[in-house]
Amino acid sequence: MDLSELMSLLLSKGVDYVIAQLPGWISRKEVSREDAELILMYAMMSKLDDLGKKIDGLGNKMDELGKKIDARFDELGRKIDDLRKEIDSMHKEMVDRLDFISNQLRVLNSNIAATYELTSKVMTRLMESSIAPTRT
Repeated sequence: MDLSELMSLLLSKGVDYVIAQLPGWISRKEVSREDAELILMYAMMSKLDDLGKKIDGLGNKMDELGKKIDARFDELGRKIDDLRKEIDSMHKEMVDRLDFISNQLRVLNSNIAATYELTSKVMTRLMESSIAPTRT
């Protein structure tokens, strides 16, 4: 079997068929050593080409995954920013409310002090009037 027949078999039946048949052809001495080496090199080249295509496909998938991951990180970043803004808003509201409560407590404390002072004056007057001699 000459090289042109082997090449036509490669093209018509495929690399896997020729590789499967090659040991039998070599043992029956239908194929020369040089032709077998050429066929094996062609088969390796074909397999490497297939592997290259698979690697390219894997690279494309990795690029797609990278883009999806970037999009998810961007979305996560936006959600974190929104959450940060919401927390800042809640913090401001809480500080405002606590300031209002603090002011109300100051006013209440002032009112209690004024009431205590007036009560003390009233009690003092009442005690003075009860101690004072009665007029007859």
